[in-house]
Amino acid sequence: MVDHSDSAESALHACLKNQEWIFGGAYVAELARRQYTPETILDIPLLRGDGSLHVVELKRANIQDLVIRPSGHLMLGAPAHRAVSQAQNYLRAMDENRQTILARYGIDTRRASATVVIGHPQYVRGSITPQEVAETLRTYNTHMARIEVITYETLLESASRMLALSSAGQDPTPIEDPTA
Repeated sequence: MVDHSDSAESALHACLKNQEWIFGGAYVAELARRQYTPETILDIPLLRGDGSLHVVELKRANIQDLVIRPSGHLMLGAPAHRAVSQAQNYLRAMDENRQTILARYGIDTRRASATVVIGHPQYVRGSITPQEVAETLRTYNTHMARIEVITYETLLESASRMLALSSAGQDPTPIEDPTA
């Protein structure tokens, strides 16, 4: 779906639904409930091992202005800033309603965090390389405490590495001890 330039957020969401493993080993389950406050409907609510909520906010893969170079320096474009602001508002609403959410649903939102998955370097316009996109996001993320911004490329590469490691760990061939 990422390689189709016209893929909507809903199509990407359908591919990632109930695939919490793709976001890393810190998550134990995708929660069925997507709405914890009247003003928030979460794309993918994940439960971390410590019982707290992690929010995944999905945006389109085809974001031409994901990274821009307005005056020589690279920075995130407006679509990424809007997505981060949306995630910030979700986290604020969760903080403000922590006691109610904890009492009703048993989910701790005090330590909630978020990942915004947005864009793919193949769609970024201009002479901005995939390496520059990755470096710009890495620099941006170092200044964030509870929200991380990643591209679909990063998500898929991480998932591929996890699968490769998992496959290597599942090798049924016993290793013979040469000293035995």
